[in-house]
Amino acid sequence: MLEGRYEAYKAQVVRPFFKDHFARLDRQVVLVDTLRALNTGAAAVADLETALTAVLSCFRQGDSNPLTRLISRRIDRILFAATKADHVHHTSHDRLEAILNRLVANASRRARFAGTETRSLALAGIRATREGSFLEAGEVLPTIVGTPMPGEVLDGTTYDGKSEIALFPGDLPEHPDSLFEDGNPVSLNFLRFVPPQNLDRNASGDPVLPHIRFDRALDFLIGDKLA
Repeated sequence: MLEGRYEAYKAQVVRPFFKDHFARLDRQVVLVDTLRALNTGAAAVADLETALTAVLSCFRQGDSNPLTRLISRRIDRILFAATKADHVHHTSHDRLEAILNRLVANASRRARFAGTETRSLALAGIRATREGSFLEAGEVLPTIVGTPMPGEVLDGTTYDGKSEIALFPGDLPEHPDSLFEDGNPVSLNFLRFVPPQNLDRNASGDPVLPHIRFDRALDFLIGDKLA
């Protein structure tokens, strides 16, 4: 019975979804919640790597030209995005991108072999924190400043969604391969933050949402089509 239902699910849901939606794409964004996996442990990181490789193998990748585009579309650009970059200090963004590159290495090699251009970025579509620093035991620690979402808990403190805090999120490892070793856990202070409340406005009076590298992501994905 379960086998029959699974086959029906693939035939009636999965295949039509790919045919009606994904088959028409030529650019792809892969959002990777890297920080949450790091905060969970080596097993979660390894599972994430396996899942990314498996999912991306489902897409037609390779250089697309006007002639082949008439017959079928291929993914010719893939952006791998490590989300929630605002949850760590900018001094850790290079390491976050290096970790993402390690996670998507197999999928990225396969895509480039097929002629697909790839790029990895640490980004935040809406930036919920700002940066600061504090002095502890004579050492200056880089911090992020923001308001944790209601119910978030850290070190026995439950936050109400109103109080702003400065948080040292922890250090990301310098060598990404160490993440796959059970004896090298990553200790992160990971919290979810409420979106920014007091926004700047443009000349038309519309709110301007702060972000991290969202402009670079758009430029890579569609910049050539707007030139």
